[in-house]
Amino acid sequence: MTTQQKIKACLDLSNMTITDLAVKMGTSQQNLSKRLKVGKFTQEELEKMAALMGCEYKSSFIFPDGSVIS
Repeated sequence: MTTQQKIKACLDLSNMTITDLAVKMGTSQQNLSKRLKVGKFTQEELEKMAALMGCEYKSSFIFPDGSVIS
């Protein structure tokens, strides 16, 4: 599943549109749509989007010894 597909699925579950998310992020719908097509977001941007949609975004490398790099 691509980043775009994941974000769109989250928007559906959150009963939000891309426009709603763009407004909350302080950007235009056109800008957010372009970025979704490319799929390049920082971890901080993905965490902010998740918070605005009412969920959490986690991305980590987890080693067998319990070490975690987020």
